[in-house]
Amino acid sequence: MAWNEIPAKDDVNLMFQPYYARANILYSLLGPMEKIIFDAIASNPDTGAEFSDFRKSALVSVTISQIIHSMALREATEIEPEIGEWFVHSGITTYRPLGGGHKEASISLPSRTITGMVRDDCNITASASVNMDGHDEISLVVGRLISYSKFDLVVAGYREPSPNVAKIRQAKILESGPGVADLAALASGRHWANMLPTVSLADAADDDLLAVAMLDTIFRFRGAIEEQGGWKLLYDDTGRVLHERQHQGMFQIFSRLTFGSLKIHLESNSDHGSGPTDFTARLNNATAVIEFKKDDKLQEVRHGILTQLPMYMKSAQASQGYYVVMCHRRDPDEVTAILKRESEENFDPNCPEIKAVIVDCRRRISASKAPTRSGIAD
Repeated sequence: MAWNEIPAKDDVNLMFQPYYARANILYSLLGPMEKIIFDAIASNPDTGAEFSDFRKSALVSVTISQIIHSMALREATEIEPEIGEWFVHSGITTYRPLGGGHKEASISLPSRTITGMVRDDCNITASASVNMDGHDEISLVVGRLISYSKFDLVVAGYREPSPNVAKIRQAKILESGPGVADLAALASGRHWANMLPTVSLADAADDDLLAVAMLDTIFRFRGAIEEQGGWKLLYDDTGRVLHERQHQGMFQIFSRLTFGSLKIHLESNSDHGSGPTDFTARLNNATAVIEFKKDDKLQEVRHGILTQLPMYMKSAQASQGYYVVMCHRRDPDEVTAILKRESEENFDPNCPEIKAVIVDCRRRISASKAPTRSGIAD
């Protein structure tokens, strides 16, 4: 088990010090803007190997912590991963040489041992070869199971004890319920913000840069829910839909790399004179407002995009508005058609453009539990 019996996925102040990373795999999980940020930080020329190691380690730390939190990666020794699943392992990882400069990492699970290849070209600090030798008793490994006994070793490092155990324990028992990460509580951690260097993209106007960053984060957020199993984190253990703060927390976590590097300030529940917004994002003089809405009541969904968000934008003097509808009950195509019709029929030429994004949060049926199609013999 992890530090103080707190899994990494529940640690508000997760401090991860990586010394090994498969950057190509991490890169594939990023959105377009995140990839630009990643490249800008990774390729920046440094003065001295020590600072270069720090820059790479900080970049991987923020990226992998974002993945651990937003996808609630579980400890492999407690709930063994299925093929294709990502996992976290805290504890003993054994490394042995295979010859030719290659090594093998092995992790003992309750029912079997899984192994992964170590690639020397993926070392990101000078201490990697020393740490990845023999028994590493305090390792933190993030991997992806690719067969019954093999895994991709994506990131390896160690985790520092959190300074605020009481806050972490409280976060575990908040609204999400036992076994479900409280993403809003995890999003409150801010220690990562000072780890990233500032990235400057030349010739990009603030309004344009803010718009690209907002949409990049929203689409990464939507992709994680619809395509990577993130919908599971929006329900409690009984199948009840969690409060909107769970959606908002996931969005905040996904914004870390991009917003942190571009120095976009994200305010939650700010009241600019017409009630508290879900989020107000600022990049110098550019301002955007984002509103989340569940699909429980169509009248509220209509009111949100026609009245509520425009009022928030006017009060905040925002030039951009983003309306994210979380579909837990209704077909997303139905909601999309309704919003399109409402926008066309009630278009306000004095209101800045509002971009609506519909997210399919409906519960999925596991492939192993799906009904057998008729006509297929046993």
